[in-house]
Amino acid sequence: MVDDRIEEEAARVARVKINRVMVETHDIILNSGINPTLTWTPPPALGGYVRDIDLIQNIFNLHGFRIGPDEVMDYIDKTIGIYESNHKPSLIRTFNPFFYIGLVFDAISELPFIAIGKFGFNRQKVESSVIGRVVKGILYLITVVAALLTILQILDYLEPVKRFTHELFGSNNAN
Repeated sequence: MVDDRIEEEAARVARVKINRVMVETHDIILNSGINPTLTWTPPPALGGYVRDIDLIQNIFNLHGFRIGPDEVMDYIDKTIGIYESNHKPSLIRTFNPFFYIGLVFDAISELPFIAIGKFGFNRQKVESSVIGRVVKGILYLITVVAALLTILQILDYLEPVKRFTHELFGSNNAN
């Protein structure tokens, strides 16, 4: 291994093609749940800092860390395996309207956290806190109930449901 690789014309052409798809490839790998990052410790004789190396974003610099191409291919193969094993469930999700309704509910329950992030606060920290998870759950539940009530009203079933609810909880006023 040398400090600088010597690239011939075919390698330079391939490098340009790889660079053009690198961001999308990195996103695809991350969306599979795989994090293509290794913690690299420099050799004791050289010294230095322990660093996290993203194998995809640093694919052309891995030789400097003495990381071989097999490491990159392992992460790519794991990602392909995840997508292959998820093929049938993804087809079912594609045609399932409840999947998309759930995505809308998720998006609505995330709106306050998006605003918090826009105000300059750490969105992930707030959203992952206990209070943040409770708030998100309550917002999700409110969204589901509001959607259900809207559907009942559109189908003209809201009044019978209201009467049933009043009778169930013993209310004297049925309206």
